Amino acid sequence: MSLSIGNKIELVKLDQIIRNDEIKKVYSSKICDIMPKNTLQISMPIYEGKIVPLNVDDKYSACFYTDKGLMQTNVVVSSRYRSGNLFFLELVMLGKLEKVQRREFYRYKCIMNGRMRIVSDEEYRMAELYDLSDKELIWNDLKIIDISGGGLKIVSKMDIEKNEVVMVDFKIAIFGAIHSFNIMSRILSSNTISGHTGLYEQRLEFLKINQEDRDIIIKFIFDSERQNRAKESGLK
Repeated sequence: MSLSIGNKIELVKLDQIIRNDEIKKVYSSKICDIMPKNTLQISMPIYEGKIVPLNVDDKYSACFYTDKGLMQTNVVVSSRYRSGNLFFLELVMLGKLEKVQRREFYRYKCIMNGRMRIVSDEEYRMAELYDLSDKELIWNDLKIIDISGGGLKIVSKMDIEKNEVVMVDFKIAIFGAIHSFNIMSRILSSNTISGHTGLYEQRLEFLKINQEDRDIIIKFIFDSERQNRAKESGLK
């Protein structure tokens, strides 16, 4: 773990990130202790100069300012308490720390099928004249492992160079309806997966996506998170 006692933390509630709210409440704190089972003790966060007792079981996106740069993971508040004149929270980290820059959209972890194909330079320039879902072109299967309003992380058998433009085809279900997407995307990174010959993990940025499609994806993420919380709390 690259975290240290004293590291500054910023917490933003996951609901606000999923909705991509223009104004987000950012709660500031610092690490007071690093405990077993991916648990951190932090000082009770401050917002606009006031101490805020965050609710137990609420989930947040946590950004840590470390010697290695900005690290991020999602956390859940597991307990809160007072010791003397000091107030503390305990957070359980829900995933691995990732080195990130500020991101516009929350990324939702999932497993979904899809397919992908290379886009020619001409097709990219003249996209409005092409049938972007052309079934006669060569498509390759992929697995989507996370999704956001801004792009995807996928696993595929295609060795594609950074900055290559591809077409990604996938479907999502929301509110009982199936929505199909054919979205032109740029490869931001492509790395081999250790121990899995011929498989690549790739990050994609959506290009030329209309606002309606982006809003549907964000609604899908929000609804999926809501259902997950309901299952965890035993309400579903």
